[in-house]
Amino acid sequence: ALRLFKVSTMAANQAERSTTSSSSNNSNPSSQSIMSAAIPSRDDMMRSESFLRSRLVVGMVVNRQKIIEEAAGQGYNAMVIARALAVMVMRGEVQERNQSRLIKRVK
Repeated sequence: ALRLFKVSTMAANQAERSTTSSSSNNSNPSSQSIMSAAIPSRDDMMRSESFLRSRLVVGMVVNRQKIIEEAAGQGYNAMVIARALAVMVMRGEVQERNQSRLIKRVK
């Protein structure tokens, strides 16, 4: 629980710092930070999906939270990883099991 708190706090802090620095030049910083947090860039999504593909071997079943924590520990944004997982589920590359607690790579 302590490790989860540390990882999520650091990820949130890093995301806040990056949105604050990018929105400091705009006239409405609150709307800019909301938009940048809601819509990750295409490059971030592609990097996140490639991380997930390399980490998840076909047929592997793994805890969803463990994957997100591992990615956050390597510098990925946890929200982008979660969104990439959702996109991969929609495409049928991975399946969610046990009320979305587990992820299984299919393709």
